[in-house]
Formats: sequence, C-alpha cells, structure tokens
Amino acid sequence: MPSAVEISGDICAAGAALAGLILVFIGAASTSYDAYERQEQHAVRVRYQTRAWIAFVGFAFSLLAVPTALAAKWFSISCVSLLALALLLIALVFALFAALLAVRDIQ
Repeated sequence: MPSAVEISGDICAAGAALAGLILVFIGAASTSYDAYERQEQHAVRVRYQTRAWIAFVGFAFSLLAVPTALAAKWFSISCVSLLALALLLIALVFALFAALLAVRDIQ
C-alpha cells in the first residue's frame, strides 16, 4: 500500500489537470455569457457569475493542491500530503457543483 508521500506526485498531476479543466469551463461560461446581447446580459448575469465563482473556487483549491503536494514530496511529510489530498477533494466537489449548476440550467 503506497504511503501518503508516495502519492504526492499523483496529487500534483491531478490538481494541475483539474485546474486546467476548470479553466476551460470558466472560459466556456465566459464565452457563452458574451454571446448574449448587452441588454440580455443583465438578465443572465447572476446565473453566470454564480457558476464562474464556484468554478473559480475549485480552480483555486486545485492550484493550492499542487504546491502543497510538491512540498509534501520534497520534505517527505505525510500530513502535508494529506492536506494536498484534502485540497484536491475540495476542488473536485466545487468542480462537480459547478458542472451540476451548468447542467441544471439547460432548459
């Protein structure tokens, strides 16, 4: 069974990949919002801002997981590796919630 420090590299890779995925999601949401006419944007602003902020929080947690996992591996500290894993799991929850909101808004 691998130790927490041994999976730090995997956590780092997963955090970077998730951050990239969320960044694409934010870009798609921004592009979709920009497709509305100026007068229509006011009506949908709250919905798009909510999605974007939730995705941004997931993005931030993903990015925080990366240096935390690198530090855990560099200094061989298992509790820091567990912290990186917790940050990644929080990011996954926010990514899931942002995706759920996007799917729910499809009419």
